[in-house]
Amino acid sequence: MYMYKGENCMKRPISKAVCILSALLAVSACSQPTETSNPSPKPGARTELTFVTLNGRDNDGFTDVIKQFESANPDIKVKLEMYPYRQLLETIEVKMGSKSKDIDILSVDAPLVANYTVKGYLEPLEPLVKGINFKDKWIKSSLDAGTYNGALMAAPINSSSQVLYYNKDIFAEKGVTPPAADIDKRWTWEQLADTAKKLTYDKNGDNQTDVFGFSFEQIDRPYQLLALPQSLGAQVISPNGITATGYTNSQQMIDAGKFYADLFNASKVSPKISADLSVEYFMTGKIAMLIGGPYNADKFKKANLNFGIAPHPYFQGKQIATPTGSWHAGISKYSAKKDAAAKFVQYLTFGEGAKIWNDKHHDVPAALDILNEIDKDPKYNAFPDQVMRIAAYEARNTGVPRPSTPGYLEWESIVGKSFEDMKNGAEPKSTLDTAAKQIDGLLKKYESLVK
Repeated sequence: MYMYKGENCMKRPISKAVCILSALLAVSACSQPTETSNPSPKPGARTELTFVTLNGRDNDGFTDVIKQFESANPDIKVKLEMYPYRQLLETIEVKMGSKSKDIDILSVDAPLVANYTVKGYLEPLEPLVKGINFKDKWIKSSLDAGTYNGALMAAPINSSSQVLYYNKDIFAEKGVTPPAADIDKRWTWEQLADTAKKLTYDKNGDNQTDVFGFSFEQIDRPYQLLALPQSLGAQVISPNGITATGYTNSQQMIDAGKFYADLFNASKVSPKISADLSVEYFMTGKIAMLIGGPYNADKFKKANLNFGIAPHPYFQGKQIATPTGSWHAGISKYSAKKDAAAKFVQYLTFGEGAKIWNDKHHDVPAALDILNEIDKDPKYNAFPDQVMRIAAYEARNTGVPRPSTPGYLEWESIVGKSFEDMKNGAEPKSTLDTAAKQIDGLLKKYESLVK
């Protein structure tokens, strides 16, 4: 999940907020969808849509999209309701669980598409947006993330990707050749780990490591870390999304867990810090290489950091797999204004609104026409804007969505805790075996809802 600046990748289990939310999920999992009428508005009447979404850096983007949409559609008004991440999820659970008509459009974090679908919260989009070949509109990874059981349930607003940043001064000081920006010359994880050893050192002779060779930005969060087992070919949950044993603890997951754990405990090239410190460590020269989002490039430039950008690594001889996925827009099953809502979702996700959004948002687009413009625009040849071209390539060609399961929050919570435990020295196989059993128990409540 693309990390929504610290929010979109759900954090560690099991906080009070997660416990409350899991309880809400469990209760609402018993609800079933009901058909809701979608009457046409009276002639001359103005339809008001309520769009429930995340309160964050995207406020201006949504405001500009809505302004232009209303100008082009004077019979429709869009009202924003914005909430912090956890409150957004809880608001959706409470209102949708009670079949409220107060919500017409809702922002859907990509991994929650399955959960909201099996509980009957979302209206399939294809019957509402007729005559559109969605494969021509969005990249496959985003289209797949919004699809459940063959039906498109939520349209991608944007996508995400990750790149490898490196500190040029540290590489120069140690006489190490840095990775290339060329997609065709991307490093392997094995190369990265070996190089990280050369860049991990004590600067002042106090027998304490002052510079670490490498870190993930999201140090123990599945959005970023799943690229490890996915590169090895892992399917991290069963095809129907309700069985973890044999998948979350597969040999590929165990091998990826060992590689990850060794960074912190065997070679000790990665610092045992919290995720909210990783970017600061990189910016202050305490980390030589960092896997992070493209949004960091502008921040590093403004800080006058002497840095470079390279493609995301992969395991030698294996699949190139990179993190991807972000926010989607869905239409409430209980909305009485589905046709008007479909007009707005179409405008936002692949109409003129998608371009307005991208100009404000400056993250990886999901819309193919905007990605094509990035490919052609010479602006993205120059440093550091090249980060967007690399990230756009990854999202289009190598991005692997997070697992589709109605119990994603439960799965992510336990897997995130497992990575944290491995970071702190826990043995990978036993840790993941325990995690798989715990997840299986939590996902049983969804069995009756999965076809």
